[in-house]
Amino acid sequence: MCLPSIEHHPDCVFVEDTVVAIDNTAVICRLGHTTRMGEVDSMKGVLEQLGMEVIDMRDETSNNGDSSTNNNEEVAFCDGGDVLYTGSHLFVGLSNRTNKHGFELLRRVFENKVEVVAVPPVIQGKDVLHLKSAVTHIDENTIIAPAGSLGDSLLDSMSTKDRGYTAIRVPDLLSCNAVTINGHVLAQDSCNVSKEAIENACVERGLGLTFVDTTELAKKDAALTCCSVLLSL
Repeated sequence: MCLPSIEHHPDCVFVEDTVVAIDNTAVICRLGHTTRMGEVDSMKGVLEQLGMEVIDMRDETSNNGDSSTNNNEEVAFCDGGDVLYTGSHLFVGLSNRTNKHGFELLRRVFENKVEVVAVPPVIQGKDVLHLKSAVTHIDENTIIAPAGSLGDSLLDSMSTKDRGYTAIRVPDLLSCNAVTINGHVLAQDSCNVSKEAIENACVERGLGLTFVDTTELAKKDAALTCCSVLLSL
């Protein structure tokens, strides 16, 4: 399903940020940058047409009753790019775009379905905008994360080993962003070393694999997950 373009919101192609969805429940996000707030209504309408239970984060107001800005620390806001759902856990990365109130709202909504985990902002200021810019998953037990100290800090903050995950470590950040749909992985056509590591992991797990040229997305610091929302209805 494709959403129509919103001409006055050029970032509308990055639909991932507008919603967090698990099964038949969706939370419409109050986006972390105020200029993007007009992007979410089209997504909300589609999800309601699909018969999903929709909770709108924008209905959560601050103490002074103002839900129109993100300036008040009491307002919940979140970008879906900061939220990684593996099937076993919902990891919520705290950042300039996602705050603790956004995390708390997600925990209240989804805690009966999955463990909701706050990830401290260890990657903030490291040329990474969102959590999923640096870590995604290819199955319920396997994640892709950067090699080196950045990846070490991130994986430690998520307690991935204690939670039973195997990490595929790759040398470039772009390759950390992948999408898995019905046992098939879409990965970035980037660094050859990263491609080999991801290909080997997919073969070992019986997963299909397609490499996609995301050169144009990368010009906007975007990647594969940014342009999609996966639903399980």
